[in-house]
Formats: sequence, structure tokens, C-alpha cells
Amino acid sequence: MCLFKTKVSRAAVLASATGSIILLAEIPTKAFAQQQTLPPVTVDAPKPSARPAQPARRAARTAATTRRSQVQRQVATPESAPGGAGIERANGPVNGIVARQSATGTKTDTPILETPQSIAVVPRQQIEQQGAQSIGEAIRYTSGTQGQLYGAASVFDTEVRVRGFIAPRYLDGLRLPYDTTIQFAQPRTEPYGLERIEILKGPSSGIYGQASPGGILNMVSKRPTTEQRGEVEVQTGSFDRIQGAFDVSGPIDKNREFLYRVVGLARDSDTFVDRNKEQRYFLAPSFTWQPTTDTSLTVLASAQRDRLDGQVHQYLPAYGTLFPNPNGRIPVGTYTGEPGFDKVGYDQAMIGYEFRHRFNDAVEFRQNLRVASVDIDMYSMRNAGTLCPIAGGHVACYLPGVVPPVDPAQRITLRDANFIGGSTKNFAIDNQLQADFNTGWLRHKVLAGLDYQKTTVDTDYRGTFPGFPIDTYNPVYGATPLPTKATMIPFINTSTNKDQLGVYLQDQIKLDRWNLVLTGRHDRATAETANRLAGVSVPQDDSAFTGRVGLNYVFDFGLAPYVSYSTSFEPVAGLSLTSATGQPFKPTTGEGVEAGIKYAPPGTRMLFTAAVFDMTQQNVVVNTPTFVPFQVGAIRVKGVEADFRASINDNFDIIAGGSHLIPVVEEHVNPAIVGKDVASVNRDSAFLWGFYKFTGGPVAGLGLGGGVRYTGGVWGDDANLIRVPGYTLADAVLTYDFSYLNRDWSGLNLRVNVNNIFDTYHVTNCFTGLAYCALGQPRTVLATLSYRWGETPKPPVLVTK
Repeated sequence: MCLFKTKVSRAAVLASATGSIILLAEIPTKAFAQQQTLPPVTVDAPKPSARPAQPARRAARTAATTRRSQVQRQVATPESAPGGAGIERANGPVNGIVARQSATGTKTDTPILETPQSIAVVPRQQIEQQGAQSIGEAIRYTSGTQGQLYGAASVFDTEVRVRGFIAPRYLDGLRLPYDTTIQFAQPRTEPYGLERIEILKGPSSGIYGQASPGGILNMVSKRPTTEQRGEVEVQTGSFDRIQGAFDVSGPIDKNREFLYRVVGLARDSDTFVDRNKEQRYFLAPSFTWQPTTDTSLTVLASAQRDRLDGQVHQYLPAYGTLFPNPNGRIPVGTYTGEPGFDKVGYDQAMIGYEFRHRFNDAVEFRQNLRVASVDIDMYSMRNAGTLCPIAGGHVACYLPGVVPPVDPAQRITLRDANFIGGSTKNFAIDNQLQADFNTGWLRHKVLAGLDYQKTTVDTDYRGTFPGFPIDTYNPVYGATPLPTKATMIPFINTSTNKDQLGVYLQDQIKLDRWNLVLTGRHDRATAETANRLAGVSVPQDDSAFTGRVGLNYVFDFGLAPYVSYSTSFEPVAGLSLTSATGQPFKPTTGEGVEAGIKYAPPGTRMLFTAAVFDMTQQNVVVNTPTFVPFQVGAIRVKGVEADFRASINDNFDIIAGGSHLIPVVEEHVNPAIVGKDVASVNRDSAFLWGFYKFTGGPVAGLGLGGGVRYTGGVWGDDANLIRVPGYTLADAVLTYDFSYLNRDWSGLNLRVNVNNIFDTYHVTNCFTGLAYCALGQPRTVLATLSYRWGETPKPPVLVTK
């Protein structure tokens, strides 16, 4: 399977038409609109959503709610807080590192133990504790996932693999806009603005629409709080990093009808690649209006501006990184670009809302809406040579149409220049109706939804053929003449308009301790791609029905075995939109079966999950040696995975897990590829993390933690000729709570994170050929000083308006 973001030949680009894919928006859960509506104290308060319907009391409650909306308003209790107070909501904070609620699996606020599908939650506390600076770093201690797919130096964190497949990304229940042509003009995510990251594993089209069989990734934004609180922090460390951030929130009025939150961050830093310098500015304001206990509106907005002077990807030759070179190992910080030429301008903005209204005891309506735009302007000079020995070179050294430079010393490599201008704009609206009722002994939670999404993508990609030689071991810059946008060869120039409409129905049925989930969905995706270079337009019109059935049983001692079957559907778009005949490809289809257990002993903060699974994907687009795409591929991924999270006590946290995958190509236009491993997918991974905070003795206030993570080897090409070995890395963290030193310094904390403690040199992948090997992050040290303040969570009170 070929990734376009890695290098492909110009012949391939000229021979392939471009296109589009319709993206589905995830519909948020009841909890997404209910974060500020926590249990009130009056006896006629709304009942928990999971209870059976009680018609006799429903009418009385409706009348009481109407009266309350006219004369009084119930103030919500505080959200779940690190201190342990509050009730966890699916879109709110997690009390520690072990989440118990999630909406990602069912789009309703459901206990993870009762959801018959594998769900992993990375809460805010873990993101901070491990010092994650990107989504790829945040999921490193989660089984079955791969982040930083294009190396640690890549400025893009937009793609994550789950169980071997690229997972679509969602934010607050709505799918983020996706650039299906070149995969550059799509949103980047700042982890500081998130409350939690959730990964739903396995085919999920039955509830979310277009997706791969591996699963989806859903991120939950920070939201306004009912208590006044805030945080400011400063960070410095490796590569001259300077960063400041703030997070303030609380009620605007004394009745807490209006709430606000503002999150911001600014960064100026070098990177581990020489001559690279980056800047980021991020601002995310949000506002909640809650006039009654039954109605709320939350507005979520964000703006982000990224600038980079340097290479987009640091790709280096395999000889000197993956393979030996007589000149030694190429230094990890080697820059093969051109100063003054390499630069990236990146801007994104989003605004939307989440609306909730409960009509009565049984029926609730929710609507989500978001408008988003992403623009990128990029110039990049990158490696395109291999440093192959002239005699006896590796067969993959020689790319079609590219002659390696004649250099017996193996020092000189070739480069090519690229320009990418991209713009993605997206409108998404999601309507959801939930009904809770009983039929005899069965308790139902029925969810009906309709979503619509419109996306436009404009792409202008230009470049040069390999040239611009440079000494990899002693680079001298100043190649002349440097190309300009006007002098580069246009390879892709397209405009794509995509529309998607999906309808779905789900029933969560409870019978005593049994939980059955039935989900069905129908999608229609249309698109029109105009190829300005060829003067042609390619239409697409795809539709499919997908579904899911899952069953589990929750024992009273916290064990929940489950089984599930689900299907997936995803239109094929982007660079490989059309076949050799010029016709659009069929959508990919997939299915998966999964069996597992979840264990959360009552009275503990512990969750153990394990699963075995078998997934297939049909109609996969594959390439040939002549770069003419065909749609005859099929992939099968079988595997087993396990995750363990526990807060042993208030002082000690532990995270452990691992996975084993068997990702095999089952169909391919080239019979020699059948039976080979899927490129860029590692079979094995394992990890262990622990953190302990001392609360007594001479070191009271000190926290120490560390982890070790193993990533198995991958194949860099479809033919399995390029083997990239696995590696093991170690991380550590030290924290100090200054309140143990002086009570007046309460809220002041220091955290020092060290990633890759032993500065292990490692290659993460070599994409499609030996010219494009990506290196992992060297040892990185970051020190963060933060100050937090806020009111202690208080019991709920009744306020008269």
C-alpha cells in the first residue's frame, strides 16, 4: 500500500487523477450537551438517563420543570475534579487516569464497562504527566496504536493508525475536515486544549459513517466549568524551547446561568533538526448558556497559527541511518533542505455549538454544528537520493526513472523541491434524538440521528525532479538557481466539492446485567473533482448500509465479557481516485469480529481490557511498479491486545499493555505481494508506565515516574524488501508540589519530563524506498512551572432567579 505523503514518482502523479471523499461527522452524545447539568438536589430533578421510563411521574415532572424554568434555576454541581469530587461525564474531566464513562462507543453517556467494543481513554492527567506535545505522543502508551507516522520531525500529527489502519479523527463528536488529495490541508490539534482523547477500536461505520476497519479517534475539548478556576504555565527545555499557556474558566453571573472558558498557548522553539524553528499560537474560547436544567447551549471556537522555518519532513538516505555507511551514522539533526527556501505557513479556525433540550423524562434532542477552515502554504527541499553503493546496491535503491548519483564515497545525495498550497473548508451539522423507555423487562435507549457535511478542498502541488546534490555528512547550502513557485512543474491542481448525508438508528437494550447494542446506518456520499491540469471533472456517487451488533454481560464483581460484529465503508478518493481506465474506484468495505473482557472491580480505580479481533478490508487501492493504481487489494488484520490502568491509591498510578498484530495482504495485482505484511504496520508493541507521589517524610511533595515502551519493526515497502527494526525507549518525569514546602505556595507545581532518556538513535520507518527514512525523537528535556487556582468544589445549591 502506498502513502502519498511519502515520495512517489512524478510519473505516478501525472498518471493518477485526483478526487475526493465524503467525510462523516460524528454525532455527540447526550453528555456532550450535558456537561454543566449535574445532579440537582430537588426531589423533582431529572432522573438518570439509563433508568426505565415511568409514565405516571413523567407528567408531574414536566409540569414541575416548566414551573422551575419560570421561577427558579438549579445550579449544577462541580465537574469531576482531581480532588475526587463530582461525577464523571463523558465529555468532562476524568478523576485521575482511569476513565469510567465514554460517549465515543455509542454517542450516549455510557459506562465503558457496558459498551461491547474496545475503547481506550487518555485523560488530561496522563497527557500532562507524560508531557505529550502532540496527539502522536499522547497515545504512545495505548495498545494497538501508532502515532508520528512520518517521523518525529514531521510537522503533521494528523494521522494515527489503529490496529493497522488510518483512523479518522473527530473533535467533540464531529469529524474533522480531511484533505483527501495530498493530506496536508487538515487540522492540527493542540493537546493543551483537550480534556481527553478516546480511541474506539474496530469497524465503527454503523454509528459514525465513513471509516476504515481499524477504528476512530475522538478528542474532547475543554469546556466551561461551574466553579471559578484557572492555570498559567511556562515551559522551557531542549532546543531553546519557550512556551507559555493559560486556562481560565468559571461562571459569569452569580446564578451560574452563563459560563465561560478561555484556553491559550504560545510557543517559540527550535527543533532537533538543525536550522528548523517553529512558532505556534493557539486560542480556544468557549461559552455556555444554561437557562434551565433541561436546556443548554455551548459555543466552542478555536484559532491556530503555525509557522515553521525548516523542513516539513526530515527524510534521510537509508545508507547511514538504517544501513551501515563507511562514513558512519548520519547525525540525527542533519538538515538536507535549503535555508530561506524551506518554510510552512499554516492557519486554521473553527467555531460551532452543541445544543441540548430535554422535552420530558424520556425524550431529548441534541444538535451539533461546526464550521472549519484550514489553509497551508509550504515550500520544501527534501532528500530524494539513497547513497547506494555503486556495486551490489539494494534492489530498492533504484527508483523508476531516478539514477543514483555516481559517488563511491556514499556522501552525496539528491534532493527535490516542492510547493504545496492547500485549502480545506468544512460545514457539518448533526441532529440527534434520544428516547429512553421500557418494554416489559427490557430497558431501551434509542438513538436516531441525521448528519450532513459539506467540504471543499483546493490543491496546488508543484515540484521538481531529483537534483540539487548535497553532501549529507558535511552539508553546504546555497544551491542555485533555487526554483520558484512559477518555475516548478505543476503535478496536481484540483478543486473538490464533497457532500455527505447519513442517517442512523441505535438501540441500547438492557435486561438485568445483559447489554445488547444494535446499530444501523445508511450513508450517501457524492463528490465532484475538477482536474484543472487535465481539464476534466470526475463525479462520484457512493452509498452503503453498515451496522454493528454487540453483546456483553456485567457481573457484580466488575467483570464484563463481550462479543461484537461490525462493518465499515469508506469511499476511495485523493491521488488514486481513478483506475487506469479513468473510472472512479469503488468504496472500500470492511468487517470485523471482536471478543474481549473488561474488568473494573467495584470500589477501585482500575480498568483492565483485553480483546482478540479479526478484520478485513476489501477494494483496497494498490500500486504497480509502473505506478498505475488498481483496485484489487484486500487486507486482513488479526490480533490480540491488552491495556491495564490503575490508581493503586491516591499516590500511585500504573499503565501497562501491549498488542500483537498480523497484518497481511490477501489480494494484490502483483501475486508476489500476496501474503506479505502490510507496509508501515508494526506487529508488536508493549509498554509500562508508573508514577508515585510522596506525601510524607523529607521528600513530601515529590513525584517520580517513568516508563518503557517497545515498538516492533515494520516493513518499509509492499514487497517486504526494506526491514526497519524495532526499538525500545525509556521516559521519565519528576514533579514537585510547592505547597508541601510552604502553604502559601499552594497551586505552584514543577514538572520535568525526559523522553528517550538514553538518547537512542532509531529509524521509525522508510517509506516506499530507501531515500525516505525518518528518524525518531532524540533525548528531549522539558521543564514546566505551573500555578493553579480555583474554588473548592461545593455541594449543589438552589438559586432563585
